[in-house]
Amino acid sequence: MREAVGRCIRCTKEVYCSDGFLHGIVLDSSHILCFTCRENDELIHILNQLLEAEKAGVETLDYLLRIYPSTVYEERMKDIKKDEAWSCSGLIEAVRREGGTPSKKTGTFLEKVKAQPSFEDKISLLNKGQAWVARKINDALSFGMHEETRSFLLEMKQRHVKNIQAMSV
Repeated sequence: MREAVGRCIRCTKEVYCSDGFLHGIVLDSSHILCFTCRENDELIHILNQLLEAEKAGVETLDYLLRIYPSTVYEERMKDIKKDEAWSCSGLIEAVRREGGTPSKKTGTFLEKVKAQPSFEDKISLLNKGQAWVARKINDALSFGMHEETRSFLLEMKQRHVKNIQAMSV
């Protein structure tokens, strides 16, 4: 016997249960994700890219605060570091909520920042990284997802835009 049990949160196709076997997975949010979307889940990939970037952001701000401890930007850098850590925590929850496994990797952004010759160049690259995250969030928002994940991503984007403005040199 084949019975429709709901729609996939990503592709919105009908998901069926056949002889007691669900052709998908039930997420923590009680939404269903079909097997096809689970195997090819671009949203999880993007969320993990963001997570790796945010981890690198925390490392980068640790470095900047250590190397430039008493600049006019010190408090702003501390605030951005808190936002990056908040983003890491929220992204881990979002990946799990959407049925994925959070990445253990950290991005390579710190090395790129270290290679910059001046403080101003480092801050300029930091802002470019913040803008990249905002664009990636737009990519993620094009997918179906749990409303809590969507709300989190919108707030994360807003914080990144605010941080770019705060660090414009």
